[in-house]
Amino acid sequence: MDRIIILASAYKPNTAPANRLLSFLKGLDELGVSIELVFIYPNDKQSKLDTDAYKNVKVTYLWEGRRSHSKLMKYLRSFVDAARYTKKIQSKSQVLLIGASEYLPFFAKRKDLSVYQERTEHYDVVKLRPSFLQHRYMRSIQRLKGMFVISTALQEAYKSAGAKDVQILNMTVDANRFANLKKATNETYIAYCGTASNNKDGVDDLIKAFAIVVKTHPDVKLKIMGKAPSKDDESGNLKLVEFLGIKEKVEFTGIIPATEMPQMLKNATVVALARPDSLQAQCGFPTKLGEYLLSENPVVVTKVGDIPLFLKDGETALLSQDRDPEEFASKLLWALDNPREAAEIGHRGAQVAMKAFNYRTEAEKIVRTIFKD
Repeated sequence: MDRIIILASAYKPNTAPANRLLSFLKGLDELGVSIELVFIYPNDKQSKLDTDAYKNVKVTYLWEGRRSHSKLMKYLRSFVDAARYTKKIQSKSQVLLIGASEYLPFFAKRKDLSVYQERTEHYDVVKLRPSFLQHRYMRSIQRLKGMFVISTALQEAYKSAGAKDVQILNMTVDANRFANLKKATNETYIAYCGTASNNKDGVDDLIKAFAIVVKTHPDVKLKIMGKAPSKDDESGNLKLVEFLGIKEKVEFTGIIPATEMPQMLKNATVVALARPDSLQAQCGFPTKLGEYLLSENPVVVTKVGDIPLFLKDGETALLSQDRDPEEFASKLLWALDNPREAAEIGHRGAQVAMKAFNYRTEAEKIVRTIFKD
């Protein structure tokens, strides 16, 4: 049986990185790969992964048994734990780091290991602090046997930085979470899920577009599902909905449990993501987009990064220019005014997700690459 040691910084349930890791685990497990999964650092709740659903996964927590309440001490200790664990790995082992960039140098320096890393963000977007950790990381990627990244731009960035054999692993989704779901409400609403971020996801532009929509569709609501803005309202979105006079039409739901999110997206009339262009958008890929598509609702999304490589305007989604609330609103209005055609687009979009973002297919890429010799 093929065997991989997978290392991750911490297990943080219901986050995009955790969901991506779990999709890889599921695919590799189904392919019969033996996995030793190692979490180096604890999250605030010292969360642990439920392994009952896997046949071939063994989990190790390097932080287990620590009693320190100091975040700094736990973080410093994690480097000691990683260094010690590195020495225990048998020669010629296959090692895959999911993120965990600050710990990469410990593993990359062992020439008798086949070490790979998976990244979904540009190294200048998510920088390690202090700076010497970033410098060590950038030197270490040149020693890797290969890398897996989530986009064409990120592939080019790591190749330019000296990484070898950089391959793309598409965003992954689990279609089973949406299987047999049916709409369970008569409410008409546009849905967004995730952190209500303006720089990353353009929530302010979505709100501005929605303000145009409600002028002709006063019964439509906007549900922003994710951590609600704080009282300090650093995003300015609470003030924005008041300024636009749509406070009663916009609902900041707060965090929705992962088990309930598929139904909330399914119940929507349209799902929307007004992501602006940026280095992060060019090199990353919005993992929420897969769940949007699997809802089988029409998706209105900006054409940034690799999104246009998978979705075609008017056929599998409705694509808009970024930072253009008026154009984005026109796409939302078309979906609301043409429900039959919009439903067909939503259905075709779901087929794209099931084929292009299939967790099993992406796991097979990992196996072919790591065990190609």
